[in-house]
Amino acid sequence: MIAIPITAFLLVGVVLFAIGLYAILAQRSAVMILMGVELLLNAVGLNIVTFWRFVSPRDYSGQIFTIIIVTIGTIEMAVGLGIMMLLYRRRQTVQVDDYENLRG
Repeated sequence: MIAIPITAFLLVGVVLFAIGLYAILAQRSAVMILMGVELLLNAVGLNIVTFWRFVSPRDYSGQIFTIIIVTIGTIEMAVGLGIMMLLYRRRQTVQVDDYENLRG
């Protein structure tokens, strides 16, 4: 069995984080921004599991914390999509630039 070094896992995590950050900063669609936030959370979860695996594999706190992060990401996505559906019904657009004035 070939051992994969820790730098490979961390590199994948950094790439996911960079893509998520780009999606948050450069996109104008609210759906793409939510997808970017989800990528950020997944990158953090991957890095936590990586450090857990290479630093203390007998302690399960890394896995538990990652499950909590995935749960928070799921809740965030459900609430965000619900808010976007409500805003779409009122404004007929999902572009973030059009939501600068959210009164009435």
